[in-house]
Amino acid sequence: MKKVILLLSVILLIAGCASKRYTKKAAKFEEAGLYEDAAEYYYQAVKKKDSNVDAKLGLKKTGQMTLDKKLSEFTASYRQSDYKKAVYNYLEAEKYYNKVKSVKVELDFPEYHKEYYEEAKGDYLNKKYADGVDKLNREDFSAALTVFQEIKGIDADYKDVNDLYITAKYEPMYRDANQYLETGLYRKAYYMYATIILGAGNYKQCEALKDEAQEKGTITILVTDLSYQSYRYGEIARDLTSDLKGMISNLDNPFIRIIDQSALNVDIIQNGQINMQAANLAGIKAILNGKVTSVRTINGRLDKDEKPAYLKHVYKTKDKEGNVVEKVKYDKTTYLEYTKTNRANLELNFDLVSTDDNALMVSDMINLNNSDKIHYAVYGGDKDKLIPGYWKYKNRDSEDDIIRDNKSDIRHLQNLLKADKNIKSAETLLGELKIEALKQITQKVDQYNPEN
Repeated sequence: MKKVILLLSVILLIAGCASKRYTKKAAKFEEAGLYEDAAEYYYQAVKKKDSNVDAKLGLKKTGQMTLDKKLSEFTASYRQSDYKKAVYNYLEAEKYYNKVKSVKVELDFPEYHKEYYEEAKGDYLNKKYADGVDKLNREDFSAALTVFQEIKGIDADYKDVNDLYITAKYEPMYRDANQYLETGLYRKAYYMYATIILGAGNYKQCEALKDEAQEKGTITILVTDLSYQSYRYGEIARDLTSDLKGMISNLDNPFIRIIDQSALNVDIIQNGQINMQAANLAGIKAILNGKVTSVRTINGRLDKDEKPAYLKHVYKTKDKEGNVVEKVKYDKTTYLEYTKTNRANLELNFDLVSTDDNALMVSDMINLNNSDKIHYAVYGGDKDKLIPGYWKYKNRDSEDDIIRDNKSDIRHLQNLLKADKNIKSAETLLGELKIEALKQITQKVDQYNPEN
């Protein structure tokens, strides 16, 4: 709690300092007669610190001068019957008034300006409205949309401008969507109708047309049982088939639907083969076939290798002069290194075939490999004193002996001593490959678009 209070105190202190700086700058601008700039700095000062009285008084004075200038420009435009300029001058003045009011400084905004504004607005918008309607009648939708956008920006409730705006913006899309629907581009039609519905609701029965586009564009797929190269792959093929149906069914794709063969009223299998014509008549638009051609799992052997090393002993002794010095002694020892690698491989092919003309819609060959490896060291003694190296004879020295007492080699050995001893089984690795294969097949089917 104390930390929160301290943090708030710091924030308030910083804000207070900034407010003072803005106030000083504002005063200098005011002295120079640049009251609009002064008003802006006074405004920033009040925003930083609401209790800055000097800034509020300065803003009330210079802000009023700024507002009066804007209102004067509005009045001049009104008297010259330049109603477009008058409207925008007034809106600018009103915006400024509200901006200053937001920091609790009230300026004087005479009410009679509102009456003049309403008159100018009525004249200007009436002409703009007529111009927009004329452009809409001539089907110049882009130009009409620009006009209605401007009117909405000034008065969102003016006459039926919202309805006209919707027509100007969405009628071209609606016509494009209808054209897509008529020419068999059902997916484009569907998404265009969806865009219209999002912005304009059920414009000209777009809901029904969107449903029609979806129905006509949907690919109903029968997923056949995956075949297999060897009887040993049968169980895997059956698992893949079941999971594949589920993954495709769960796709967020409005144009794909899985058909269950058991739900069909007709038998589409003839002489062990799918009768494509019968399948098409039964409402199936595509057949997804596949074959598992290879499955391999290898649980490797745990290899053990005895490695030479040293135990480092640091001790203190006295030299000839009686000074205490540190000495290092290296004793030869050994530790064990273990390695093991498990592997899995999965190969299969698949294709999506149209029942209408036997055309190949999607096809691919999938060859996936997966592996996991462990490499660790085991030492029964004091691991912290173990130093990597090489020795030829354990009981006597040799010129071939090497002691690697350096940070890099020691770190490498210590990492091996701490390394994970767990390894994924080949069966687990195969399970990951099955998931990846299913993802690839599902992704290919999902990305298929006959309109591209």
